[in-house]
Amino acid sequence: MSSPRPVIVGTGIAGLWTAWRLASEGQSVVLVTKETLADSASAWAQGGIAVALGPGDSPSQHAADTMAASDGLADPEAVRILTSEGPDRIYELLALGAVFDRGPEGRLRFGLEAAHTRPRIIHAGGDRTGAALIGCLAQVVRHHPLIELLEHTEVTSLLAHEDSVLGVAALPHGGVSRPIYSSAVVLATGGVGQLYAVTTNPRVATADGWALAHRVGVHLRDIEFLQFHPTALKLPGVNPAPLISEAVRGAGAILVDRDGRRFALDTDPRAELAPRDVVARAVAAADAAGGAWLDARAVTDFADRFPGITAMLARHGLRPTIDLLPVAPALHYAMGGIQTDLEGRASLPGLWAVGEVASTGVHGANRLASNSLLEGLVFAHRAGGSISSAVETPDAATPEAAAERDSGADDSCGGIRQEMRELMTANVGVQRSETSLLHAERELERLTGTTPVTAWRTRNQLLVARLITQAARRRRESRGGHRRLDYPPPAFTRESA
Repeated sequence: MSSPRPVIVGTGIAGLWTAWRLASEGQSVVLVTKETLADSASAWAQGGIAVALGPGDSPSQHAADTMAASDGLADPEAVRILTSEGPDRIYELLALGAVFDRGPEGRLRFGLEAAHTRPRIIHAGGDRTGAALIGCLAQVVRHHPLIELLEHTEVTSLLAHEDSVLGVAALPHGGVSRPIYSSAVVLATGGVGQLYAVTTNPRVATADGWALAHRVGVHLRDIEFLQFHPTALKLPGVNPAPLISEAVRGAGAILVDRDGRRFALDTDPRAELAPRDVVARAVAAADAAGGAWLDARAVTDFADRFPGITAMLARHGLRPTIDLLPVAPALHYAMGGIQTDLEGRASLPGLWAVGEVASTGVHGANRLASNSLLEGLVFAHRAGGSISSAVETPDAATPEAAAERDSGADDSCGGIRQEMRELMTANVGVQRSETSLLHAERELERLTGTTPVTAWRTRNQLLVARLITQAARRRRESRGGHRRLDYPPPAFTRESA
């Protein structure tokens, strides 16, 4: 019997990089994605990649900014790894054919985003960074002879035996599940945005990885820390919500209320470029009081700098050089996740996690803008390097995998999922309290009780929604992306520093 191959679940930047890293060292791998290579939050990323490559910058300065944004919860060693190893990953991307934006002199062009003390954000195709990088890596992966790609395939469970993960149960769309035994399973399944009524995440971001890991006893960490992007375009009934990148604010756009007043200065002297959780709360308050708008009319060369956003706005009849753009916060990114060590190992042997699904310790309570793509590259590279292909699964230890058919039971649960999303947005959103969290917990239990056992996708989403709510109740403080009205932050915090 041939040795089981590593199985990578998810095809954002972290999953693709892990696959390439292993294949480039001669390791045959299986890459599974529930839709296609184009369907991931990475592919939607507008803002770019933060990396200390510019003049006068350094990894230590990047690390200091990351620690400051984390509200004291980031792991200093994880942050050091991120910022010091990041430049090498960018050079490797360039060698693979990635094309980043450059200035007239041919050097990389660096942008400024919130909570960075200097311009260090590199872009590809203006505001199409994620799509450009995923396109580059997808070409590498599709044509690599050692990578078997399974598209339109979902992982319904992890196969575990005697406290080790030994594979996955894979379900092709419309088919019957089958076991895939492996020497290592890497979860790179992305975030949890579709648990909320308004999110910038694609429809595939349904918290799959957290549910899979929790069901086999893997440790999750800091899952109450969720980042709400301050400037999603506010369009009633539209989900996912179109994103107006933070880079637009970095280029000079300001936030105004219904009276045309620049309200972001009320909460932080950095105004629109304060940490995202600070800006998101300010936008939420202005929206509740009558509306919030992004005024980008003074941004020069908007269409050239942000072609994707310009096209998106045009589809909704908006012109950024003339119109104010209605905005509201939307669930954007999960700082916590599957707890890993610095090489991506989860708490159960045989399982690794990379990208947004993982909690590497880099983000703490609040992610620094544009650190997520870099984290995906750096820690996927480390995970790939740590995975051994020498372990075979002995026959006696092979766990049974139930043959599950795609029954379509979840199709009847759309109303349950919508009620869950509205509950989470209203009660476990930008601001929370004991009362709101208790209400959400009780209602989520009720919804779970009305969901058919065969509707496993919906039940997984309800499970993770309850886990987030319970974690938010346990954390009796306000910190970073977790703000409780009944536990106000200290008078002197990073927001007033």
